[in-house]
Amino acid sequence: MIYVVTYDLHAPGRSYDAITKLLSVVPSTHPEGSVWFIDSLQSADVWAKALKSVVDSNDEVFVARLSSKHEWQAYNQDNETSLWLNSPSRNW
Repeated sequence: MIYVVTYDLHAPGRSYDAITKLLSVVPSTHPEGSVWFIDSLQSADVWAKALKSVVDSNDEVFVARLSSKHEWQAYNQDNETSLWLNSPSRNW
């Protein structure tokens, strides 16, 4: 399943390294500052809880499953992201 993960980290901690480490354990791409796409068989709830465990209590996290590779559009995204999303190895 492909998920979009977004976050807004507030002071004081801003644990970007912890998020990177967590999201890098599965196939992923990081096209924008606070946006990732991940490919995982785990649920959005599992990922939201895992992210909650590495961010501060005032940080914001959003995880949503993309339903089909044909139901998204992008503008000015790098080619790497499109290739990643369109790869036949993705678990749609």
